[in-house]
Amino acid sequence: MCTDIMLSKITLKNFGIISPLHSTRRILPLTALALFAVALTACGSGDDSESQINDFAKITPTEKIFSIEDFQKIRFKTSNEYDVEELTGVISAWNGFWTPSGTVAKEFEMRFYPSHTDAIELGTSLALEASGETALLDEEDATWLEGLKDRRAYFSAPSSHGSGTIQPMYGSYAIYGNMVLLCEGANEEQALEHCAAIMAAVDPIVAE
Repeated sequence: MCTDIMLSKITLKNFGIISPLHSTRRILPLTALALFAVALTACGSGDDSESQINDFAKITPTEKIFSIEDFQKIRFKTSNEYDVEELTGVISAWNGFWTPSGTVAKEFEMRFYPSHTDAIELGTSLALEASGETALLDEEDATWLEGLKDRRAYFSAPSSHGSGTIQPMYGSYAIYGNMVLLCEGANEEQALEHCAAIMAAVDPIVAE
């Protein structure tokens, strides 16, 4: 669709195929071709990103080692660095905000492990109790209390006079390389869309 749009804007006349009689007009074909190449590159890049989001898997094995610096490069805004002394095997853990394209800022929590294997073996059960329908949001139930308040979202009905129900902030989690990623969302599908969007920005697929 993107290519069709660009073709409709760049006509045969732009390329100098029709009446290239004057020497000054010979510059235009080169300019048009250059602009067309840039447009195709931009369209291809967008298609790759969209494909990566659509194909996103909840568990992504990769040898890449990520850190918070990788996310700060895409303007992820950190709110808290958590004390991970009681979180087995974790190098660091953070929460903060990032804005996926076409929406408002969303909240994420990231837990970085030494390896993908560590993230799977040590992080899965804790990710389950921090997100979605399996979330444990009470101090009496949760294994790791650090950042517990940030994993809670409060919803109030119009007639509730300020009181409301507590729901999980993170609708689901993903394990990508050495990282456990908790993503905001009203449900798992929505949360994984946000996980996919931020990882497509941090670790984009390079088209061959």
